[in-house]
Amino acid sequence: MASSSWTEVEDIALVEAWEEVYTNPPRRGQGGLWVRVQHYFAQLGGPDHGRTVDALSSRFRVIRLECKKFEGYYKSAEDSSQGLSEEDIKAVALINFRHDEGHDFENVDQWETIRVWI
Repeated sequence: MASSSWTEVEDIALVEAWEEVYTNPPRRGQGGLWVRVQHYFAQLGGPDHGRTVDALSSRFRVIRLECKKFEGYYKSAEDSSQGLSEEDIKAVALINFRHDEGHDFENVDQWETIRVWI
């Protein structure tokens, strides 16, 4: 099957599947990390585009890199903004990201899920 574009629903399901697997040690015979991620990804009920283990790990790498980049913008906004709420800091970081990177940061939900590990 030809690969299709990733949807926001799939991106969210992928990150949630990764978090589930990453935070729960495998039991004997469950397979490697990405095999388990693929299993949970399928259980989350996202659109079935036949995503392979390689496709999942590649897409996660892209999301994680964008999230790491955004985390830098968030930390910078946090460091320079005393008294702002977390939502206001996030808004400043989103503006700065768009300004510097030339595009919107589209992985806020994913960043909120994995930010403790990046």
